[in-house]
Amino acid sequence: MMSKKVVIDPKIKDDLIWASGHFLCESLPGNFDKWTDKKLNKFIEDNPWEPFQYWPANLIWDEILGLAHSMREYVK
Repeated sequence: MMSKKVVIDPKIKDDLIWASGHFLCESLPGNFDKWTDKKLNKFIEDNPWEPFQYWPANLIWDEILGLAHSMREYVK
């Protein structure tokens, strides 16, 4: 997961918000990068898309990261 002290490049942040919509019922909000790990985990646990409803938050986060990274590489 993320640390609240990490500064995220705006493009990567947008990619993460976009990718989260593929795994969560509600996409990450624009201020998610200011959240603590605990708050981010809670949001993910409260908003999984049905196929991921029994996955732990860290595995869903890994999928979000992977998709965001893949999309950014494709765009390059």
